[in-house]
Amino acid sequence: MTAWKDLERRVCRALGAERAGPRGRQGADDDGASPFSVETKRSKRKVPEGRWIEQARRQGRADGRPWLLVVAGHNGPRPVAVLDFWVLVELAQRAGMLDEVEVGA
Repeated sequence: MTAWKDLERRVCRALGAERAGPRGRQGADDDGASPFSVETKRSKRKVPEGRWIEQARRQGRADGRPWLLVVAGHNGPRPVAVLDFWVLVELAQRAGMLDEVEVGA
């Protein structure tokens, strides 16, 4: 459990937030001030599972922010991120990596 919490703390810090603790404590969610509603998971295969994606989507709707699922392998140094494709396109446009294109719904 400590490795999972350490992963969660590192992910939150990288996104400019701090882990706030259990949901409902002082109205704070696990990812605090992050621009994303973040779910973190650890997996031996480092493969996102469908149920995790659905959990992240539900939480994003509840938080009113884009969802982000971060999956790390056990003892793996580099986690992978899963998010809605159109959110990725919008971020790349804002960063100047892509020309403006119409974003799908």
